[in-house]
Amino acid sequence: MAQVRLFAVVVTACALTGVHLMQLVIYPPDLWRQILVTSTVITISMAMPIAYFVGLQMAAVERLTAQLEHAVNHDALTATCSRLRFYEEVSKARNWPLMLIATDIDHFKGVNDQYGHQAGDAALRQFAQCLVRNCREDDIVARFGGEEFIILLRAETEPEALATAERLRSWVAAREFVLDGHVVHITASFGVARAEDAASIDRALHASDLALYRAKEAGRNRVCAYDAEIDGVAGVSGPPGGIAPRLSGPSEGKAPGRRLGDQSGDVPGDLPGSAAAAR
Repeated sequence: MAQVRLFAVVVTACALTGVHLMQLVIYPPDLWRQILVTSTVITISMAMPIAYFVGLQMAAVERLTAQLEHAVNHDALTATCSRLRFYEEVSKARNWPLMLIATDIDHFKGVNDQYGHQAGDAALRQFAQCLVRNCREDDIVARFGGEEFIILLRAETEPEALATAERLRSWVAAREFVLDGHVVHITASFGVARAEDAASIDRALHASDLALYRAKEAGRNRVCAYDAEIDGVAGVSGPPGGIAPRLSGPSEGKAPGRRLGDQSGDVPGDLPGSAAAAR
Protein backbone atom coordinates (compact mmCIF):
# COMPACT_ATOMS: atom_id res chain seq x y z
CA MET A 1 0.00 0.00 0.00
CA ALA A 2 2.90 2.37 0.66
CA GLN A 3 3.96 2.04 -2.97
CA VAL A 4 0.41 2.79 -4.13
CA ARG A 5 0.28 5.95 -2.00
CA LEU A 6 3.68 7.04 -3.29
CA PHE A 7 2.52 6.44 -6.85
CA ALA A 8 -0.60 8.56 -6.24
CA VAL A 9 1.45 11.41 -4.74
CA VAL A 10 3.93 11.42 -7.65
CA VAL A 11 1.19 11.33 -10.29
CA THR A 12 -0.73 14.10 -8.54
CA ALA A 13 2.40 16.25 -8.29
CA CYS A 14 3.08 15.73 -12.01
CA ALA A 15 -0.51 16.63 -12.84
CA LEU A 16 -0.35 19.73 -10.66
CA THR A 17 2.90 20.86 -12.27
CA GLY A 18 1.47 20.33 -15.74
CA VAL A 19 -1.68 22.32 -14.96
CA HIS A 20 0.26 25.26 -13.55
CA LEU A 21 2.65 25.35 -16.50
CA MET A 22 -0.24 25.25 -18.95
CA GLN A 23 -2.02 28.07 -17.08
CA LEU A 24 1.14 30.19 -17.13
CA VAL A 25 1.27 29.84 -20.89
CA ILE A 26 -2.42 30.56 -21.44
CA TYR A 27 -3.30 33.16 -18.80
CA PRO A 28 -1.72 36.48 -17.87
CA PRO A 29 0.37 36.45 -14.68
CA ASP A 30 -2.20 38.45 -12.68
CA LEU A 31 -5.04 36.08 -13.60
CA TRP A 32 -2.84 33.03 -12.97
CA ARG A 33 -2.12 34.23 -9.42
CA GLN A 34 -5.84 34.72 -8.81
CA ILE A 35 -6.79 31.18 -9.84
CA LEU A 36 -3.68 29.48 -8.42
CA VAL A 37 -5.25 28.25 -5.17
CA THR A 38 -8.53 27.23 -6.77
CA SER A 39 -6.87 25.32 -9.62
CA THR A 40 -4.52 23.61 -7.16
CA VAL A 41 -7.39 22.37 -4.99
CA ILE A 42 -9.39 21.18 -8.01
CA THR A 43 -6.38 19.40 -9.55
CA ILE A 44 -5.45 17.61 -6.32
CA SER A 45 -9.07 16.58 -5.58
CA MET A 46 -9.41 15.10 -9.07
CA ALA A 47 -5.97 13.62 -9.66
CA MET A 48 -5.31 12.04 -6.25
CA PRO A 49 -8.25 9.56 -6.12
CA ILE A 50 -7.83 8.63 -9.79
CA ALA A 51 -4.09 8.03 -9.36
CA TYR A 52 -4.72 6.03 -6.18
CA PHE A 53 -7.29 3.83 -7.95
CA VAL A 54 -4.94 3.28 -10.89
CA GLY A 55 -2.14 2.42 -8.46
CA LEU A 56 -4.33 -0.18 -6.75
CA GLN A 57 -5.14 -1.79 -10.11
CA MET A 58 -1.48 -1.85 -11.12
CA ALA A 59 -0.52 -3.45 -7.80
CA ALA A 60 -3.23 -6.09 -8.27
CA VAL A 61 -1.95 -6.86 -11.77
CA GLU A 62 1.61 -7.09 -10.45
CA ARG A 63 0.56 -9.54 -7.72
CA LEU A 64 -1.39 -11.64 -10.19
CA THR A 65 1.57 -11.71 -12.58
CA ALA A 66 3.88 -12.82 -9.77
CA GLN A 67 1.44 -15.55 -8.75
CA LEU A 68 1.14 -16.79 -12.33
CA GLU A 69 4.92 -16.81 -12.77
CA HIS A 70 5.31 -18.75 -9.53
CA ALA A 71 2.62 -21.23 -10.60
CA VAL A 72 4.36 -21.79 -13.93
CA ASN A 73 7.84 -22.10 -12.45
CA HIS A 74 7.03 -24.15 -9.32
CA ASP A 75 5.26 -27.36 -8.47
CA ALA A 76 2.04 -26.58 -6.61
CA LEU A 77 2.42 -29.40 -4.07
CA THR A 78 6.11 -29.35 -3.17
CA ALA A 79 7.14 -25.79 -4.21
CA THR A 80 10.12 -27.25 -6.08
CA CYS A 81 10.85 -26.16 -9.65
CA SER A 82 8.52 -27.23 -12.40
CA ARG A 83 9.63 -29.13 -15.48
CA LEU A 84 9.39 -25.89 -17.50
CA ARG A 85 11.61 -24.03 -15.03
CA PHE A 86 14.11 -26.91 -15.11
CA TYR A 87 14.48 -26.65 -18.88
CA GLU A 88 14.79 -22.86 -18.64
CA GLU A 89 17.65 -23.24 -16.16
CA VAL A 90 19.28 -25.81 -18.45
CA SER A 91 19.12 -23.36 -21.36
CA LYS A 92 20.80 -20.68 -19.21
CA ALA A 93 23.60 -22.93 -17.97
CA ARG A 94 27.07 -22.10 -19.26
CA ASN A 95 29.52 -24.23 -17.26
CA TRP A 96 29.08 -27.62 -18.89
CA PRO A 97 29.24 -30.52 -18.23
CA LEU A 98 26.82 -30.75 -15.31
CA MET A 99 25.52 -33.70 -13.31
CA LEU A 100 21.96 -34.95 -12.91
CA ILE A 101 20.45 -36.90 -10.04
CA ALA A 102 17.13 -38.71 -10.46
CA THR A 103 15.43 -39.81 -7.25
CA ASP A 104 12.13 -41.00 -5.91
CA ILE A 105 10.65 -42.45 -2.73
CA ASP A 106 10.91 -46.21 -2.29
CA HIS A 107 7.57 -48.04 -1.99
CA PHE A 108 5.63 -44.80 -2.32
CA LYS A 109 2.50 -46.74 -3.21
CA GLY A 110 2.70 -48.32 0.24
CA VAL A 111 2.54 -44.87 1.83
CA ASN A 112 -0.67 -44.07 -0.02
CA ASP A 113 -2.17 -47.49 0.65
CA GLN A 114 -1.46 -47.48 4.38
CA TYR A 115 -1.88 -43.82 5.33
CA GLY A 116 -3.95 -42.32 2.50
CA HIS A 117 -3.24 -39.91 -0.32
CA GLN A 118 -3.11 -36.84 1.92
CA ALA A 119 -0.31 -38.52 3.87
CA GLY A 120 1.34 -39.32 0.54
CA ASP A 121 1.21 -35.63 -0.35
CA ALA A 122 2.74 -34.79 3.03
CA ALA A 123 5.52 -37.31 2.39
CA LEU A 124 6.26 -35.70 -0.97
CA ARG A 125 6.40 -32.23 0.59
CA GLN A 126 8.75 -33.36 3.37
CA PHE A 127 10.89 -35.32 0.93
CA ALA A 128 11.18 -32.27 -1.33
CA GLN A 129 12.13 -30.09 1.66
CA CYS A 130 14.86 -32.56 2.58
CA LEU A 131 16.27 -32.41 -0.96
CA VAL A 132 16.16 -28.61 -1.20
CA ARG A 133 17.65 -27.97 2.25
CA ASN A 134 20.56 -30.30 1.59
CA CYS A 135 21.44 -28.98 -1.86
CA ARG A 136 23.29 -25.80 -2.69
CA GLU A 137 21.36 -22.63 -3.52
CA ASP A 138 22.38 -22.76 -7.17
CA ASP A 139 21.34 -26.41 -7.60
CA ILE A 140 17.94 -26.95 -9.22
CA VAL A 141 15.50 -29.39 -7.61
CA ALA A 142 12.52 -30.10 -9.88
CA ARG A 143 9.54 -32.42 -9.58
CA PHE A 144 9.08 -34.32 -12.83
CA GLY A 145 5.89 -36.10 -11.85
CA GLY A 146 4.57 -38.45 -9.20
CA GLU A 147 7.26 -39.12 -6.62
CA GLU A 148 10.19 -38.57 -9.01
CA PHE A 149 12.48 -35.56 -8.67
CA ILE A 150 15.41 -34.40 -10.78
CA ILE A 151 18.33 -32.43 -9.35
CA LEU A 152 20.59 -30.39 -11.64
CA LEU A 153 23.93 -30.11 -9.85
CA ARG A 154 26.49 -27.39 -10.49
CA ALA A 155 29.11 -30.15 -10.39
CA GLU A 156 31.40 -31.33 -13.16
CA THR A 157 32.52 -34.75 -11.94
CA GLU A 158 30.77 -37.98 -11.16
CA PRO A 159 32.44 -38.41 -7.73
CA GLU A 160 31.04 -35.02 -6.63
CA ALA A 161 27.54 -36.00 -7.75
CA LEU A 162 27.79 -39.44 -6.12
CA ALA A 163 28.87 -37.84 -2.84
CA THR A 164 25.92 -35.43 -3.01
CA ALA A 165 23.47 -38.22 -3.81
CA GLU A 166 24.82 -40.37 -0.98
CA ARG A 167 24.51 -37.47 1.43
CA LEU A 168 20.89 -36.91 0.36
CA ARG A 169 20.15 -40.63 0.67
CA SER A 170 21.51 -40.64 4.23
CA TRP A 171 19.53 -37.55 5.21
CA VAL A 172 16.28 -39.03 3.87
CA ALA A 173 16.89 -42.40 5.58
CA ALA A 174 17.64 -40.70 8.91
CA ARG A 175 14.71 -38.29 8.84
CA GLU A 176 11.46 -38.96 10.67
CA PHE A 177 8.51 -38.25 8.37
CA VAL A 178 5.28 -37.29 10.15
CA LEU A 179 2.33 -38.65 8.18
CA ASP A 180 -1.17 -38.29 9.55
CA GLY A 181 0.18 -38.22 13.10
CA HIS A 182 2.43 -41.24 12.57
CA VAL A 183 6.23 -41.09 12.59
CA VAL A 184 7.44 -43.08 9.58
CA HIS A 185 10.89 -43.79 8.17
CA ILE A 186 11.12 -43.53 4.40
CA THR A 187 13.98 -44.32 2.06
CA ALA A 188 14.77 -43.17 -1.47
CA SER A 189 16.85 -44.39 -4.38
CA PHE A 190 19.12 -42.24 -6.55
CA GLY A 191 20.49 -42.41 -10.10
CA VAL A 192 23.38 -40.21 -11.24
CA ALA A 193 24.29 -39.27 -14.82
CA ARG A 194 26.41 -36.72 -16.66
CA ALA A 195 24.95 -34.05 -18.96
CA GLU A 196 27.49 -32.88 -21.52
CA ASP A 197 25.49 -29.91 -22.81
CA ALA A 198 21.96 -28.51 -23.08
CA ALA A 199 21.32 -30.33 -26.37
CA SER A 200 21.86 -33.73 -24.72
CA ILE A 201 19.85 -33.05 -21.55
CA ASP A 202 17.04 -35.45 -22.46
CA ARG A 203 19.53 -38.26 -23.06
CA ALA A 204 21.14 -37.47 -19.69
CA LEU A 205 17.72 -37.52 -18.03
CA HIS A 206 17.09 -40.96 -19.49
CA ALA A 207 20.52 -42.10 -18.32
CA SER A 208 19.83 -40.94 -14.75
CA ASP A 209 16.48 -42.72 -14.86
CA LEU A 210 18.18 -45.95 -15.99
CA ALA A 211 20.60 -45.65 -13.08
CA LEU A 212 17.66 -45.05 -10.73
CA TYR A 213 15.92 -48.13 -12.13
CA ARG A 214 19.03 -50.19 -11.38
CA ALA A 215 19.16 -48.85 -7.81
CA LYS A 216 15.56 -49.99 -7.36
CA GLU A 217 16.28 -53.42 -8.80
CA ALA A 218 19.35 -53.79 -6.57
CA GLY A 219 17.37 -53.35 -3.38
CA ARG A 220 16.46 -49.66 -3.08
CA ASN A 221 17.83 -47.11 -0.61
CA ARG A 222 21.04 -46.72 -2.55
CA VAL A 223 22.85 -44.70 -5.22
CA CYS A 224 23.79 -45.92 -8.71
CA ALA A 225 25.85 -44.13 -11.33
CA TYR A 226 24.87 -44.57 -14.96
CA ASP A 227 27.05 -47.04 -16.84
CA ALA A 228 26.32 -47.64 -20.52
CA GLU A 229 27.74 -51.16 -20.37
CA ILE A 230 25.37 -52.07 -17.54
CA ASP A 231 22.32 -49.91 -18.23
CA GLY A 232 22.39 -49.79 -22.02
CA VAL A 233 22.72 -46.70 -24.19
CA ALA A 234 20.57 -43.86 -22.86
CA GLY A 235 17.76 -42.98 -25.22
CA VAL A 236 18.01 -46.34 -27.01
CA SER A 237 17.32 -49.26 -24.69
CA GLY A 238 16.45 -50.09 -21.11
CA PRO A 239 18.67 -51.75 -18.55
CA PRO A 240 19.76 -55.28 -19.47
CA GLY A 241 19.20 -58.02 -16.94
CA GLY A 242 21.60 -60.37 -15.27
CA ILE A 243 24.49 -57.91 -14.83
CA ALA A 244 25.80 -57.04 -11.39
CA PRO A 245 25.31 -53.30 -10.77
CA ARG A 246 27.97 -50.87 -9.59
CA LEU A 247 26.57 -49.33 -6.41
CA SER A 248 27.16 -46.67 -3.82
CA GLY A 249 25.20 -47.02 -0.59
CA PRO A 250 24.55 -49.40 2.29
CA SER A 251 25.44 -53.03 1.85
CA GLU A 252 21.90 -54.08 2.67
CA GLY A 253 18.85 -53.21 0.62
CA LYS A 254 17.08 -51.83 3.67
CA ALA A 255 18.06 -49.09 6.05
CA PRO A 256 18.11 -49.93 9.77
CA GLY A 257 14.81 -49.67 11.59
CA ARG A 258 11.25 -50.05 10.44
CA ARG A 259 10.78 -49.04 6.82
CA LEU A 260 7.75 -48.92 4.61
CA GLY A 261 7.61 -51.83 2.23
CA ASP A 262 10.32 -54.00 3.82
CA GLN A 263 9.74 -57.46 5.23
CA SER A 264 9.30 -56.18 8.78
CA GLY A 265 6.91 -53.37 7.88
CA ASP A 266 3.15 -53.31 7.66
CA VAL A 267 2.98 -52.70 3.92
CA PRO A 268 4.03 -55.54 1.64
CA GLY A 269 6.43 -54.74 -1.16
CA ASP A 270 5.66 -55.14 -4.85
CA LEU A 271 6.21 -58.44 -6.59
CA PRO A 272 9.93 -58.92 -7.31
CA GLY A 273 11.01 -58.77 -10.88
CA SER A 274 8.05 -56.69 -12.06
CA ALA A 275 8.26 -53.19 -13.52
CA ALA A 276 6.35 -51.87 -10.53
CA ALA A 277 8.86 -53.37 -8.14
CA ALA A 278 11.53 -51.06 -9.55
CA ARG A 279 9.70 -48.16 -7.99
